[in-house]
Amino acid sequence: MNISFLTFNPNEKTASYRMWVKDLSKTLNLLGHNTNIFTDFNEIDKNTDCIILCKSAYKAVDSVKSIFPECVIGAINIDKDYVNSNISFVIVGSVEEYASMGKYKNVFIYPLIERKFLSAPDKKHNNENELFKICFHGNYPHLFKFEPFLKNAIEIFDKEVKKVSLEVITGNPEFPWEAGKPDVEVNMHDYDENFIDIVQSCDIGIVPNVSDIRVIAPGIESVASIHHGLYNTDYFLRMKNKTNAGRAYVFYQLGIPVIHDLSPSSFELLVKTGYNICAHDSDSYLKEMKRLFDYDFRNEVANKNKKVMEDYYNPQEHARILIDKIKSLRE
Repeated sequence: MNISFLTFNPNEKTASYRMWVKDLSKTLNLLGHNTNIFTDFNEIDKNTDCIILCKSAYKAVDSVKSIFPECVIGAINIDKDYVNSNISFVIVGSVEEYASMGKYKNVFIYPLIERKFLSAPDKKHNNENELFKICFHGNYPHLFKFEPFLKNAIEIFDKEVKKVSLEVITGNPEFPWEAGKPDVEVNMHDYDENFIDIVQSCDIGIVPNVSDIRVIAPGIESVASIHHGLYNTDYFLRMKNKTNAGRAYVFYQLGIPVIHDLSPSSFELLVKTGYNICAHDSDSYLKEMKRLFDYDFRNEVANKNKKVMEDYYNPQEHARILIDKIKSLRE
């Protein structure tokens, strides 16, 4: 197939561009498809079979369709309330986002897999670090989701088990982090630093996605009704519709065990690994940190995680599935 990606903002610090445009384009080329990335739709070859509009370009779909009336047009990372009949399919990264795109008939999941980590060196865990190093990477608003449980667990572990250093890699390392920041050593890093070395210097990774509604609505757990199936022991979760497991994939690829939260897309990984390293409140986060304090167990988990990535998250296999779905729209 001749496939053209259109972006108005080719920024490699943006995950959706890096993985769904640059990496996916490369993977499709490796599979024998003629794939190119454009920043101007007037430069796209008139013989193209499919045009995929990235996050910065999907609202130009009407202009694109007027020039390529016979072309199948897809879109990446669109707003769930944006509806346009000229979009034939939507690419999403998780079941959470899939469920939110009910206004579109064709919604295809393509996991957010980083090609650049496919051949990363192995990580060997030991007990040589003076500190227990916990790694976070991702967009800085996720850091506010440390409040209150993850924050509390890290502080307790720091006092009762081993001193902690929290290594934070984000696109805006200078922002004034306050809510959720644990009272331990915190080192902020930019993505431009040596990402692999920083991550692989750490013992475990954390991927907070969900917020507990009780933080902003204290007392909500008292709203209980047996007739409506509401109990004061319920979970109170809030998350983005675009929540996904992409940040966990990176840790899996780099050999760093992950403490997952209750994001739905985490459960697929938890089932495949079988370790159920998952937490939500302070007690469960602390339990999993203590469990992963054993470096032999960390090595065991890291090896299994890497095998899961190799067996189930090969980008070429997922790209083949995606192409088959796109081809079906042209038949």
